[in-house]
Amino acid sequence: MAGLVEAVRSAVAERCLATRCRAQGCSVSMRDAPQPHVLIDMDCEDIEIEAGERRCDFIFVSDDGDRVVALELKRGDLDASYVVEQLRAGARFVERIVPRQVDVNFVPLAVYGGKFHRKEREELLKRTNWIRFRGKRFQVDSLRCGRGIVEKLK
Repeated sequence: MAGLVEAVRSAVAERCLATRCRAQGCSVSMRDAPQPHVLIDMDCEDIEIEAGERRCDFIFVSDDGDRVVALELKRGDLDASYVVEQLRAGARFVERIVPRQVDVNFVPLAVYGGKFHRKEREELLKRTNWIRFRGKRFQVDSLRCGRGIVEKLK
């Protein structure tokens, strides 16, 4: 079977693949990101989602450890409830495009540029706000705007 990156690449329109991870005045560096990898811009019109369904900003996929990272970027303060809904939508999308036989290391990632208030941090720690993916729950991790994705792939 082809690698995870190739499987995902064949499931997504070429014009929806990005080289930069930037949205809403916030970015994540792809410098030193493991190769091969693919970055999906979820705002691409060709991404098939149901009407009214939310979407996270990007999906990062790497053959290195079969990692998939759903990213929600916010230039300002982090709002836990909004981020959780966006990342849940990202997890649903990944479930549709990644072959079931591939055991994926899933990471939901909130990227923020403003403040990460204690109340919001505590909300993300609650098990009810963890992201369900293939029957397992994953706690939302966080990263400051401008930092590298490699920090969360170790």
